Amino acid sequence: MNSFFRRLREYPCALSADGGAASGAAPGGVQPTLEIAGEQRIPSPTDEQIRAAVGSLDACTTYAFLILDRDARHSMEISGDAREGFEVEHYDGVSGRRYRGAGDFGAEQIITLLIAYRNNAAGWPALAQWEEVDE
Repeated sequence: MNSFFRRLREYPCALSADGGAASGAAPGGVQPTLEIAGEQRIPSPTDEQIRAAVGSLDACTTYAFLILDRDARHSMEISGDAREGFEVEHYDGVSGRRYRGAGDFGAEQIITLLIAYRNNAAGWPALAQWEEVDE
């Protein structure tokens, strides 16, 4: 994990969308959770919540990162903003490997990627070129 995302993982627990302490999976099963800049967690984020979260990132005024945990073993981390561009990494806990997206990413690409990843849509990895990250 690169040092930026390693620091993000150490960030204090965020609040949930309703202002309470963030919790794990909802009763009855695993749900994806979107963390916004270490300040808010949204369980089962909708497409519009993902779009708004990406649009809210501003590297000049806040920690500009999102973490989408699809489940306990899979996560996608986004850093940057629409003005400067985005970086993306995903972690596959089954294989224990981390991958970084190659190239520049715009807001619409990131939104599409996050939604496909959240849904575990067939072919979501083909939405970007991935390079394995040496830890």
